[in-house]
Amino acid sequence: MIWYNDLNDGIILSTRIRLARNIEKTPFPSILKKEEKEKVRGVLSDSILKSNSTLSKDFELFKLDEMTAVEKSAMAEEHLISPQMIKDNEGAVLVNKDKTMSIMLMEEDHIRLQIIKGGYCLDEAFDLADKVDNVMEESLTYAFDEKFGYLTACPTNVGTGMRASVMMHLGALVMTGNITRVLQSFSGMGIAVRGLYGEGTDAEGALYQISNSVTLGLSETEIIEKLKTVVERISEMEKQARKMLMKNREDDLKDKLMRSYGILKYAVKITSKEAKTMLSEVMLAQNMGIIDSDGKMTPLELIIKTSPSVISGDGGLSPEERDKKRAELIRNNL
Repeated sequence: MIWYNDLNDGIILSTRIRLARNIEKTPFPSILKKEEKEKVRGVLSDSILKSNSTLSKDFELFKLDEMTAVEKSAMAEEHLISPQMIKDNEGAVLVNKDKTMSIMLMEEDHIRLQIIKGGYCLDEAFDLADKVDNVMEESLTYAFDEKFGYLTACPTNVGTGMRASVMMHLGALVMTGNITRVLQSFSGMGIAVRGLYGEGTDAEGALYQISNSVTLGLSETEIIEKLKTVVERISEMEKQARKMLMKNREDDLKDKLMRSYGILKYAVKITSKEAKTMLSEVMLAQNMGIIDSDGKMTPLELIIKTSPSVISGDGGLSPEERDKKRAELIRNNL
């Protein structure tokens, strides 16, 4: 099941494991010529598509030079490729049928293998990533050093090459003004906090990605256990903030959240930024029992499906047309 349709507890929305890998004795993508990239790209995609694994029938290859800018942006908005691949015409991505697995080829590293699942399931996601990684390694030899581990284009990924992350909805901590203090309290623990689309992006709609920032000197299990400790502490703080809001500011809270619901239910046009903010507030209201959760789509699904490029489809819509289509989609499905 695609990650944003899967069940979650209202605070921890999704789990992601990303592995960075490179082929031995092969320069990193940034210094490969176009024809060299295409050759390596073919070898990498064959490691899945021509493997004896059942995975060979589950993946489809998308070559970025055969896609429009809007199609690539839509993939980034669904978290299937990184934002930096949008302008790339020399890479490719393998995506499985339910969009829980994507393998970016010739991004910063030769391989960026990603598992993204709904809910809180770090161990399960890592086990799946490890199995896919093993399938690829049957026909590939990775760049690996006994002392440093997996060798990567960016030194911060050397070691396990793994980024483990969870997406959290921290609406109450944002509303109480405590979000900065809480997140800064974990800054010295090898934890990175990023926005909705990862590195270099803002936390729109009170959505934050919490991930490890250290990959060298720790095993994959140690990284995951450390991340679990932080995530569970932040989750508990968000729960306490929700209780405090209901106890001390119930009328103001309900008024704010219900106003957002009303605007979304009746707006004729709405921008992407407005939609993310108000859908986040409706998500908070539903999880706190203030509003019934009886829509055709969840607020999280609507956040993804009303993103600019996803809502554009073939890319033929003007900004105003997107705003009208976005409002209609929300009205009909919230």
